[in-house]
Amino acid sequence: MIIGCTGNFRKEEYYVILDKIHNILKNTDVELIVSSDYQKTQNKKESNTYNSLDFKQLIKKCDLIFAIGGDGTILSTIRRLEGIMKPVMGIHIGGLGFLSECTEYNLEESINFILNQKYNISHRMMLKVSIQPNNDKEQILWALNDIVVGHGLSSRMVQIMVKVSEHYLNTFDGDGVIISTPTGSTAYNLSAGGPIIFPSMDSITITPICPHSLSARPIVLQPEEIIKLSFPASHEGLDLTIDGQLVVAVDVKTKIQISKSQHSAELVCLPNNGYFKTLRTKMGWLGNVR
Repeated sequence: MIIGCTGNFRKEEYYVILDKIHNILKNTDVELIVSSDYQKTQNKKESNTYNSLDFKQLIKKCDLIFAIGGDGTILSTIRRLEGIMKPVMGIHIGGLGFLSECTEYNLEESINFILNQKYNISHRMMLKVSIQPNNDKEQILWALNDIVVGHGLSSRMVQIMVKVSEHYLNTFDGDGVIISTPTGSTAYNLSAGGPIIFPSMDSITITPICPHSLSARPIVLQPEEIIKLSFPASHEGLDLTIDGQLVVAVDVKTKIQISKSQHSAELVCLPNNGYFKTLRTKMGWLGNVR
């Protein structure tokens, strides 16, 4: 087995966990290859013990990827795979995240599950967005959590017209709209009043952000639907955000089309963890408290 390792190399904890992974694997038949991203920082830890490759070469060679950091690190790692999907295990720096399976404190046990093939793969639906500016080249991007179209730096209300597979849904007046996957249902969607959806399901949720109407509500769609967004009124400074990380400037003439991606993310699931356990922990659910 070949395991690739990437993560948030700007944090000191990254190197602590990386050293622990190396020490656990050094006496096994597993080859550990570290993404050469960490060499970009001036504060990198000097070491001759890591085999390293450029990320694009690493993903072609490895069987599984460790992503050290927070949920944001896992999101960016999966987007960087660009369709060459490999199983990803998140190793959280700090507490447990929604997407991470282990922390520094149960690292050895978690790696032993991997070595003994005692894990499952959760296939997570992703979204594909086509951004077509007026008289410009189409841009294709992918999201695991969500795609958010909003008013940008302006505090003015924006009008967004939404069509679902060529059928008119609604024109939302407010701060914007969130198009989310089930995995992203516990992110921005949840904060905006959207539903929690079991992450291995396939569906697309449209959630308006601070709509200027009491009747505007989230709606859950079939994954086969194609969503088109347009802007009936002029507005300066619009933007489109992918997974809360990539921001693309758009204008009222930009054509935006969102659909289910042909490829899905593969997240490692370990025996001692479960989605409902993580959900209770992150949401602070205490059970029958009266």
